[in-house]
Amino acid sequence: MIVGQDRTQVSVKVALAGMADAGKLATLQAIAARFGYATVREDQVASQRIHRVSWTEPTHLPDGRLLNVSVFSLMGEIDYNAAEELLLRDAAGIVFVVDVDPLKFPLAWDRLLRLAENTRRNGYELSSVGLAVQYHRGDLHVDFDAVRYDASLGLPVDRVPRFVSSSSEPSTLVQALDSVLAQIHARLLSDLGR
Repeated sequence: MIVGQDRTQVSVKVALAGMADAGKLATLQAIAARFGYATVREDQVASQRIHRVSWTEPTHLPDGRLLNVSVFSLMGEIDYNAAEELLLRDAAGIVFVVDVDPLKFPLAWDRLLRLAENTRRNGYELSSVGLAVQYHRGDLHVDFDAVRYDASLGLPVDRVPRFVSSSSEPSTLVQALDSVLAQIHARLLSDLGR
């Protein structure tokens, strides 16, 4: 895990990855709504739109430092692989968002393989950072079976937490991020104990 540090604060980056129109913007909006002062900001680099939300955690770490978190996501189709490589560079955590529409499953599989390849290009494995999967729009697909999706994507549930979010319930959109933040906190605490 790579973190920016000084004596008073720690800054971490979380990447919100996945296919286009999987619910990443709705997730960022739910994150921003949790913190009254946080907003979703948009930047454009060439044809790629980048959204981000940043905030400072309300409680201090055990050593007294503040934790600053920034969540970044690419919106729309990713024209160039380099864009996702930059998104993943120095990420301390990743939330992989999957639209559970069965017609979109092949694209989800392709995006997961690309995600794994792009983390390796950045010099780390998916298992070395905080990671969670968010199956989005489970409420819109009554036949959705999370266990079947786990098996199809090759996700070991005992090592990769997964959550099912609803398009109609914003509070479910932040569960995967909460899991990733808990993993990041645990690693920071482990580093303090060394």
